Amino acid sequence: MAFDMDDVREVFRGELKGMLDERDKKSNDLHEQIEHLKTKSEADAADIKGRIDESAANIDKLSAAIADHEKKMASVLAGGHEKSLGEQFIGSDEFKAKATTKEPVKISLDLKDVLTSGQIATGVSRSVLIPEQMTGFRAPPEQELRIRSLIPTGTTTSNSIRAIVETGFTNAAAPVAEGALKPKSEITFGEEVIPVQKIAHRFRASMEILDDAPMLRSYIDGRGRYGLLLAEENQLLNGTGVAPQLHGLLPQATAYDNTTLTGYTPATLVDDIRVAKLQVRKALYPASGVVLNPEDWARIELLKDQQDAYLFSSVTTGAAQRLWGLPVVISDAMAPGSFLVGAFSLGAQIWDRMGMTVMASTEDGDNFSENMVTILFEKRLALEVSRPEAFVYQDGGAS
Repeated sequence: MAFDMDDVREVFRGELKGMLDERDKKSNDLHEQIEHLKTKSEADAADIKGRIDESAANIDKLSAAIADHEKKMASVLAGGHEKSLGEQFIGSDEFKAKATTKEPVKISLDLKDVLTSGQIATGVSRSVLIPEQMTGFRAPPEQELRIRSLIPTGTTTSNSIRAIVETGFTNAAAPVAEGALKPKSEITFGEEVIPVQKIAHRFRASMEILDDAPMLRSYIDGRGRYGLLLAEENQLLNGTGVAPQLHGLLPQATAYDNTTLTGYTPATLVDDIRVAKLQVRKALYPASGVVLNPEDWARIELLKDQQDAYLFSSVTTGAAQRLWGLPVVISDAMAPGSFLVGAFSLGAQIWDRMGMTVMASTEDGDNFSENMVTILFEKRLALEVSRPEAFVYQDGGAS
């Protein structure tokens, strides 16, 4: 049978009031005995003095009991750990006095559990060992999510983005003599429709635990939002474009060509990135960033010259994450051995249809009858890669 903490408080307060009233009564009786003693003969005084000493001793015992009761009351009402019966037994004065002898002893103590006395918590089981509760939750580490920060963002109220794309350009511009027919250039356009896609996930939890543990509710909220952003990071890079996935940067990027620089063969990853920067520039776009896996960035930082001095930076002070003048973004969504160099600010655009939304419902499945709640996290967005040639991708896993 469950118990209400308000009932526990009332029981404690009633017991404490009774003990305090009894102490006050004994104190008044003691005062009357002392006053009576002043009017008696020496023979009568001996008997009264003995009763006074007994009353004073009873008051001292009662005061000690009151102090102990107040400690128990404060501990239980604050949610603290009340001593078990075994802890009370071992900590008792009688046990400490007799347990040190070598002779067998019998110890009889009046021990009671404050949470089960007086039928306060009938049916409530107690744990033999009560662990310490640490504050907060021990969460696993989270990845840095940086890809979105590279790409310009806008908003849309539609379920798709319609883009007009130049599909062909024949430039016939040339010097023309006076009166001559001007050359005719050709330009053609096509239409591209980029659908808005949804990223979502959900948790199912007990309504009671969420009501009783606000910290747990906040923890679920934080992990739910992080999980959504983690999926978005992977989609922005690797989405295949097959519904309901986004069409990510890597599947649309131009393949890296290590022959871009005539007469030069790249020998290292650092060389490859510089040549890829040139390849983007030859497409007439200025590169604005590099995306690398953490392992590859570590290998670059560990490069040494012939005297074993680090080429990149001092190991004690470090350096800004830049390579060939470009900011380096580290992402676990990029496979080891691969890299992306691109003009992110010109070649792509994120369109947010619906920002991150968190909803809770008791009407999902059997939630209402089971006192459960479903917490749903979702967002809707589209990724438009308007200029695929502005991105150069080296697939480290390609044969």
